Amino acid sequence: CAILNSTFDAAMAAFAPYELRPHLAVAVSGGSDSMALAILAYDWAKARGGSVTAITVDHGLRAGSDREAVQVGNWMRARGIDHEILPWTGAKPATGRQREARDARYALIDSWCQRRHILHILLGHTSDDQAETYLMRLWRQSGVDGLAGMSAVRELCHCRVLRPLLGMSRDDLRAMLRSDDQDWIDDPSNVDSRFERTRVRSFIADGRLSTSSLVAAANDYGYRRSVADGAVDKLLACHARLHPAGFI
Repeated sequence: CAILNSTFDAAMAAFAPYELRPHLAVAVSGGSDSMALAILAYDWAKARGGSVTAITVDHGLRAGSDREAVQVGNWMRARGIDHEILPWTGAKPATGRQREARDARYALIDSWCQRRHILHILLGHTSDDQAETYLMRLWRQSGVDGLAGMSAVRELCHCRVLRPLLGMSRDDLRAMLRSDDQDWIDDPSNVDSRFERTRVRSFIADGRLSTSSLVAAANDYGYRRSVADGAVDKLLACHARLHPAGFI
C-alpha cells in the first residue's frame, strides 16, 4: 500500500498545480479500480488539508444499478468521503450504448463540477485499461493520435480529467483493497462478450500479448502525439493571430 501511495503521489505531482486546499472529485462506479482510486485520493487530499467528493453516475441501463450506487455511497461515507449520485435520465439508445453512456457520463460530470466549482475530476483507468485501449485502436487501424491511448490529462469545458492510475495495475489495486478489507462491485458487462473491450481483455488474458508491451507501445505513440502537438503550438504562435472578432 505504501508503494501505491508513493506512486500515486508522484502521478498527482505531475498534474500540479492545485488550489491551496484541493477539493477533488473522484468518479466511483464501485468497481475495484475506482474504489482504490477513491481511497488513494482521499489520503492524498487529507494530507494537504483538502477533501474529496465521490460521484457515481447511475446510467440506469440494467436492473439494480440504483442499489449499487447506494452501496457505493455507504462504502464512501463509512470512510468519511462525501458521495453524490448523478442519474442519467431520459431515453436510452438501442445501439452504441457504451459510447453513449460514456458521453453522458462526461457531460454529467462536467456539469456537476461547474456547479460545485471543482477543478479536477479523477478517473480510475489503469495500465490494463490503457493496454486494452491501444489494442482496440490498433485493430481499428487508428493513426498516431488514437494509438497514443488515453491521456493522463484531459480538459473538459469546466474541469480537468486526471488519470493518476495509468501506471498501476488492476491486480495491485485489488491487493490493496483486500488488505484493507474493502469490497467492490463486479460489473457483469465486464464479462459480456458482446462488448469489444471484453473480447480484447480476454485476448490479453490468454497470454498472447503482455500488458506491459502494449502500454509501452501506447506510451511511444503518446510521445509522438506530444511532439506533434508541440509543433502545431509553435506554428500557431509564430504565424497565427487572434482577431478581435473572435476568430483566428
